[in-house]
Amino acid sequence: MKNGKGDDARDAYLSEAAHLYYDLGKKQSEVAKVMGITRSGVSRLLTEARRRGIVEIVVHSPSNTSKELEDALAGLFGLKDVRVLIRRGKDDGEMLSELGVAAARYFLGILEDGHMIGISWGTALRHMLDALRSSPSGTFANSKVVQLIGGTGAEHASVVGPLLAPMLANKLGCSCHYLHAPLIMEHEHSRKTILMERSIRETMELGRSADIALVGIGSTRQEIYNPLRLGYVSEREMSDILAAGGVGLVCGRHYSLDGAELKTGLNERVIGITLSSLADIPWVIGVAGGEIKGESILGALLGRYVNVLITDDVAARRVLEIHRQITSASRPVL
Repeated sequence: MKNGKGDDARDAYLSEAAHLYYDLGKKQSEVAKVMGITRSGVSRLLTEARRRGIVEIVVHSPSNTSKELEDALAGLFGLKDVRVLIRRGKDDGEMLSELGVAAARYFLGILEDGHMIGISWGTALRHMLDALRSSPSGTFANSKVVQLIGGTGAEHASVVGPLLAPMLANKLGCSCHYLHAPLIMEHEHSRKTILMERSIRETMELGRSADIALVGIGSTRQEIYNPLRLGYVSEREMSDILAAGGVGLVCGRHYSLDGAELKTGLNERVIGITLSSLADIPWVIGVAGGEIKGESILGALLGRYVNVLITDDVAARRVLEIHRQITSASRPVL
């Protein structure tokens, strides 16, 4: 390992390792290759960088927000808080990145050392983690991150899934409780067997007692439905979900446009906390955007599965439009 002369040189050296790992997302083995040191040497550098406060949580400011839409959503659905970003011509990828920044800023604003933080899956949540920088060691050392929905045997298939919990714990410098279990069982009795494993039961119990939950609001639209794309759900099961009225999912649980939880046959095979348990978590931050997510966001709001919404103006207007259509159709004709 090369040695810098003086504190400035050492700080620059530590910053280089931290930049490669946290900002550029390189693996420790890749950082080791770039810097010409061992993987264990990289680990020591990152620990020192956190301890000395060289690596800090920094989040850039997101887009402007629409107070009009925020007030409308908060008033209709009794939300604790809302952030509605103004898209202004940004494409979906750019908007997801902005949503991640907004979620990161909100999360840091309510996070306290000692909090239990639950996290599920979602592309926007991955962008949220990308917006965070690691905190100085000890800042959130007494907190814990817990995974709210099970992992899979093919974790390389999607970084928006089971890797998010350990990634967040690494950013915060705290411990992580991880569900080492398949996302979907072949049969209901398989789920019962897996739940006999002590660490899985304890992780699920911790998830139910979280202070903050970070959840991606998923859609059952076939083109963006992750379980189907990754092969966890068959075409037949997908048809059953749609036939039952499924428009979205949170923590692997499906719900309809009116917010009712659907018993699709998959519910008893998914390892993770239930939708009803989310009601007991003080801060449930749901992150999703785009017109295509309008129905699933509305269902999540009506079902009270999130109490803080981070979205964009395109999605917000779609949510309000669908809600107006539903309420108008349900009014009696005089």
